[in-house]
Amino acid sequence: MATSGSPAQGADVDRSRRRVRRGLYTAGATAPELSDDEATLPGETGPLTWEPGRGPVTGQEALGVLRRRRRQELARSGKGNEELPTELPEENEKKTAQLTRLPPHYLAFAHARAEIEGTNLTAVFEEFLIQYSLGKPQDPEEVAERQMKLFRRSY
Repeated sequence: MATSGSPAQGADVDRSRRRVRRGLYTAGATAPELSDDEATLPGETGPLTWEPGRGPVTGQEALGVLRRRRRQELARSGKGNEELPTELPEENEKKTAQLTRLPPHYLAFAHARAEIEGTNLTAVFEEFLIQYSLGKPQDPEEVAERQMKLFRRSY
């Protein structure tokens, strides 16, 4: 994610960290209302932050973010009274579809490579997702710098 320049249209800006976050909040959304007896998980009421020396994402953090995202989804759909998840989905649970926009130029190369390797992009993306999700988070400024360099490449 970019740390400088103007944010993309429709993106929310956290000026305290100078980061653009897409899709985390709907316009006018506020922090979720939790009852006094409801325990709050890390990431449930707002974005997780990076700290030097931190380890991989914990199950509690993943569940907190899952609950926050589900709460926002329910608020957007007007179905705010449905139950929130109380545990993470099982690893072998049925897969869900995810809509993602990707550059067609690189998709063509990726399909060709996957074909050579005897696999498909779904398996490649799932492999990356598992490795990424279990890895240690990196400094957001380093990530932004790395991504800016990558996105500026021209072929």
